[in-house]
Amino acid sequence: MVIFTLVAVILLFSSLINPWLSSALGLAKDIQSFDAVAVIFGVVLICAFKIASWHEIQERVEWGVLMLFGGGLTLSVVMKDSGASSLMAEGIVHFAQSQPIWVLCMIITAFIVFLTEFTSNTASAALIMPIVISVAQSMNLPPISLAAIIACGASCAFMLPIATPPNAIVFATGHVKQSHMVKVGLLLNLSCIAIIGGLSSSLWIHL
Repeated sequence: MVIFTLVAVILLFSSLINPWLSSALGLAKDIQSFDAVAVIFGVVLICAFKIASWHEIQERVEWGVLMLFGGGLTLSVVMKDSGASSLMAEGIVHFAQSQPIWVLCMIITAFIVFLTEFTSNTASAALIMPIVISVAQSMNLPPISLAAIIACGASCAFMLPIATPPNAIVFATGHVKQSHMVKVGLLLNLSCIAIIGGLSSSLWIHL
């Protein structure tokens, strides 16, 4: 518990600790992957104080889930840096722009819900928010209505273990198969699309 608290404090105050540590180590600039440094520091403390041996860590940690989630984060970065996410977002939003309001809301909702299965929620929202706001302004719609779709839809990722850390934790228990998660998650995603799209086209669009 003490080590967990220490690592959490380091992560919370990383903006203060990182410059100080980098300067103490004689580095020309701050450490880029400081989160990884904090976590590795925690692992070293666990082994140093013999709370768990490296052999126990190897046996008990769900490495498959970690690799799966890490792959998802990597895919998210690749889609963002390559411009693939932005290209898809602009194409879909501009296609939806010529459709009726309720179709526009449904398409945007569906796109953000399924995009966030492969990219982080924050990255998805940050990517699409400026696009939909400009579309809303060009169509004389309240920007907050389409922004609300993005904010809510980005939180609806239920299909894949890589979508969110909670999904990965559930999958790591071994009691939920990925095929079952995809089936149930798809139903939840479609339900969320119907609810968010319906509310946005009937209520939020008039805000």
